[in-house]
Amino acid sequence: MKMRNCVIVEVPLHITSIWLPRYTDDALTTGSMGAGVVIRPGVRLRVTPNSGSRPDVEHVNAVLGRFGVGFSVTYESPVSLGVGYGMSAALTLGTALGAAALLGKSMLEAAKLAHVIEVEFRTGLGDVIAEYFGGGIELRLRPGPPGIGIIDRIPYSHDVKIVTVDMARGSTPAMLRDLADRLNEVGPRYIDALIKEPTYEKFLELSTGFSRDIGFLTNELESRIRACARYADSYYVKKGVLVFLTRNDETEQLLECLSKLGLRGRVFQLSNVGVEVILYNDR
Repeated sequence: MKMRNCVIVEVPLHITSIWLPRYTDDALTTGSMGAGVVIRPGVRLRVTPNSGSRPDVEHVNAVLGRFGVGFSVTYESPVSLGVGYGMSAALTLGTALGAAALLGKSMLEAAKLAHVIEVEFRTGLGDVIAEYFGGGIELRLRPGPPGIGIIDRIPYSHDVKIVTVDMARGSTPAMLRDLADRLNEVGPRYIDALIKEPTYEKFLELSTGFSRDIGFLTNELESRIRACARYADSYYVKKGVLVFLTRNDETEQLLECLSKLGLRGRVFQLSNVGVEVILYNDR
């Protein structure tokens, strides 16, 4: 059988904790400042050069439309779209990088394209750069995609684990619209504080405070999870996902505690590694 090229793209997920949208008249300089966690397992995409199957995801179709060449795209993911894991960006970025690899085009330009599409759809203003570079706990200092935005990392202990609970699904464009005034009001204060003291402890404190300030972390939810919080360093909420930062030796206790509350926890690793692209021949 004739050999054909195939690309596997591994993209980590990203759950932002603090963010401040920054809009300009150029999608390449539009984005967000803030911080969040980059985690694995993430999304695994398979891109092949034919006009076969592709997921029913408008971002994927938008990427392939920009390349103007037929590709088949399939993917596996541990999470669903619309919860808060930066999955739309992972699909957009993975598709763009896979197509670019098959065509021999620039990975950086493909990442910029993914960011532009996320901005156009208003589904992710800072996810692409975070997922592209990784870093575990990231700090976005200037908005934009790889090559334009600036990202740093916040040091953390090797035994930190991420436990998440899916609470609800929601629309990111609607969230950005509804929270616009509040984000502009409180965002600069939290980001300035974290830039002045970019430590793990400060990240924990500010992430929880920010979630409370914008209304994601309600008194009702905190009361419900209070018994489990002793097994975590801290927690925050992004859209529809509850995030705990815990330690290796407390992860199982946290999961058991959440289970007693009727909450299903998922365990993730912080990912220092960003996106990985593997080009090979598929028989």
